[in-house]
Amino acid sequence: MRPGSLLHTTTFRLALSYLGIFTISAMALLLLVSWTTAMFIEWQVQETVDAEVTGLSEVYRDRGMIGLADVVNDRARQEVERRTVYLLMASDGRRIAGNLATWPREVSDILGWVRFPIDLPSGNRQATEVLGHAYDLANGYRLLVGRSLYEAKRVKSAINRALGWGLALTILLGVVGGYFTSRHLLQRVDSMNRTARRIVGGDMGQRMNLTGTEDEFDQLAESFNEMMDEIERLLEGIRTVSDNIAHDLRTPLNRLRSRIDLVLMSDADAETYRRTLEETLAEADNLLATFSALLTISHAESAARLEHFEALDPARLAADAVELYEPLAEEKGIRLVGHADPGLSLRGDRHLLFQALANMVDNAVKYTPEGGSVAVTVADTADGIELSVTDSGPGIPPEARDKVLDRFVRLDATRSTPGNGLGLSLVQAVTRLHSARLMLEDNAPGLKVRLVFGR
Repeated sequence: MRPGSLLHTTTFRLALSYLGIFTISAMALLLLVSWTTAMFIEWQVQETVDAEVTGLSEVYRDRGMIGLADVVNDRARQEVERRTVYLLMASDGRRIAGNLATWPREVSDILGWVRFPIDLPSGNRQATEVLGHAYDLANGYRLLVGRSLYEAKRVKSAINRALGWGLALTILLGVVGGYFTSRHLLQRVDSMNRTARRIVGGDMGQRMNLTGTEDEFDQLAESFNEMMDEIERLLEGIRTVSDNIAHDLRTPLNRLRSRIDLVLMSDADAETYRRTLEETLAEADNLLATFSALLTISHAESAARLEHFEALDPARLAADAVELYEPLAEEKGIRLVGHADPGLSLRGDRHLLFQALANMVDNAVKYTPEGGSVAVTVADTADGIELSVTDSGPGIPPEARDKVLDRFVRLDATRSTPGNGLGLSLVQAVTRLHSARLMLEDNAPGLKVRLVFGR
């Protein structure tokens, strides 16, 4: 990725958006702190003025106007910097005591808390604001006591500068942090893009690298790797199926063609022709059954079948499967029984679930010897609703149980029996479509096939 393009990336824009939100929030907080600081400083000034007024009130009560004037003059002389201002005036406007020459124009006849400007001493003609309190005394005398806000404003200004520098530093660190954070994230995205491009180029063995942090990128990479594993498995399955179809269908097609050729080259009678046509028809039916099974598996592996899901009664499915295979079981001398817990319900594709259950029962009846038994069970277990078919046949060795789920796979011991090796493949496909679990277990003797649907 070009360095300049980083500024146009979504991650950097998102970082700037969060920085903007944070900056606005920080400014609001700083304004609140500034306002609170100003209010606190004014409150302190008011407390100071109130304390001064309380002391002067006690002096006026104990020593009268003359004593008050003496104390005001003493305190005014001590205030060289005029941090605190005093003014005691007579009714005719003469100054009796204090460090103010005249009554401020801004105060006029206002009583209570007032604000007015004064000039600082020592040649500094800069005006500063005073927060004061004006009182009326007996016989027209008036008292004004105030406190300069110059130091308070200096403190407030220093706090505002510190807050401003802090905000500027925050914005700077946010921009720099957003840049490097975006750069770090883009490095990982770029690595994923390179891997994806290599996969598009045909290298299906490529996988996303995991950092071990288990963050969102690791979770995305893990999901992507699982998806690629599934795609690779499906592609391998397609190649295997193609090979198996070519191999398994070539033999019956050659046999069918040879049978027809032999009849055509011989002086066969009508009965021979009829027998040959019947055998050819049976061979064609087997081929059609194979293609039908392949199409059913394809439908089961398609997500489009999800729209056919509906609430159904698994006990009804089991009863229909038992009813369908009961005549064949009786003909072979096999005891076929069914048991289902009442009141159960699950969501699924009725046609595919019945086809899968029928395949399970068909295999059980097919490989169970005379005098054996087959049981179809629907039960409510701790893991979910379970559909199981158990038989007393030869079973499947543990090392071959995963293999028999592949298409066109038949064990050596079962090659003499009719079939195309697609029965359990269909069951596996239906299981995946319904997010269920398929388990092949030992029934000692025989096989137990379990389909477990989660809650």
